[in-house]
Amino acid sequence: MLKISIVQMEVKHSLEENLQKIKNFIELAKGNLIFFPELALTGYKFPFDSSSQKNINEALLEVQNLTKSCGKSVLLGAPHYEENKIYNAVYLISPKTIKVLAEKNLLFPELDKNFFPGKKRELLEIDGFKIGIIICFELRSPEIARTLTKEGINLLAVFAQWPKARIKHWKALLRARAIENQIFVAGVNALSQIENLVIAGHSLSFSPSGEALNKKSEKEEIIEVSIPLKLEKLPYPMKIPCSKISHKIKNLDELKSIVQKRKEKGQVMVFTNGCFDILHAGHVHYLNSARALGDFLVVGLNSDKSVKKIKGVLRPVNFEKERAYVLAGLECVDYVVFFDEETPEKLIKSLKPDILVKGADWEEDKIVGASYIKSYGGKVKRISFEFDTSTTKIIEKILKIYKD
Repeated sequence: MLKISIVQMEVKHSLEENLQKIKNFIELAKGNLIFFPELALTGYKFPFDSSSQKNINEALLEVQNLTKSCGKSVLLGAPHYEENKIYNAVYLISPKTIKVLAEKNLLFPELDKNFFPGKKRELLEIDGFKIGIIICFELRSPEIARTLTKEGINLLAVFAQWPKARIKHWKALLRARAIENQIFVAGVNALSQIENLVIAGHSLSFSPSGEALNKKSEKEEIIEVSIPLKLEKLPYPMKIPCSKISHKIKNLDELKSIVQKRKEKGQVMVFTNGCFDILHAGHVHYLNSARALGDFLVVGLNSDKSVKKIKGVLRPVNFEKERAYVLAGLECVDYVVFFDEETPEKLIKSLKPDILVKGADWEEDKIVGASYIKSYGGKVKRISFEFDTSTTKIIEKILKIYKD
């Protein structure tokens, strides 16, 4: 049995006031693991700059000293500075350690302007439980919760400053994440005022069957919840279907309609192109890095006709349908579309990507479509290579082996 204390706390815009509240709540909490809301230490109006790191570190040490005397562990929302970047993070503070477990990756435009998208997301293992962490706006992404579920978590912990105006979504999404992943979910929300946004609590926890484990409230309080390690077997299995990868391969007209609808929902389209003749680790790293820049990745694939124009009659090694099928099998690739021309200029002008990606070996002024993308406010990103390999090098190696 894991006993957690969910602290629904009024977050001020003062580190000193928040720190004192946090210390008081730790002493009062009955659980062996205590949850505090997103940015509970500082609030959102804190002067976010690298000079503030010292004050934050000192506050974290004060919290740790208290955990040593009371034998409790704390999950606390606070800023994290690293390499001149600042992240919206959740810290684990225990008698033995202070460490960042998660950094907010999906940033909310209205509030998270001071932060960079984070990459850290580490599981917490305590008393036989595995706990995954998401931060506020990330609750709207079922993919993040499902990925953590695949890692074997028992409990999804959600740290938030969720607006009262959308509190119905908060409750519905917490419950949905519990039911669809068959895990416990505990959400801690703050009480605060951020400019015109009212943050009004309603911290809630749910069982894998969607039953609420506590009552909602809008007052400052500690909510004590007990989570059993052994789950009662549900009468239905959790199924994860395998999608047909060929559905990712689209013609231009199909793709234009899909892109338009996804953009209408505020999603960011990333576009790149290439032959991808013999897929290798360099390609996979490049494509995964490109996908991480937005919400969906479209790959413009040179057709066989196009490849022959560029590389000669002996290429491609693999036919276009085979190359497209292999690309579509990558999780990071959302759609593949062919083009017959030597460059993807027609595709780019038809689809109007938000972000155009090429390798770092390309100078920006040499990238086809770069000036067009920037003319309507799009961005051009150049990605460094992680692996020293290429299709040409692979072919040369095979020929050398054959000759030897």
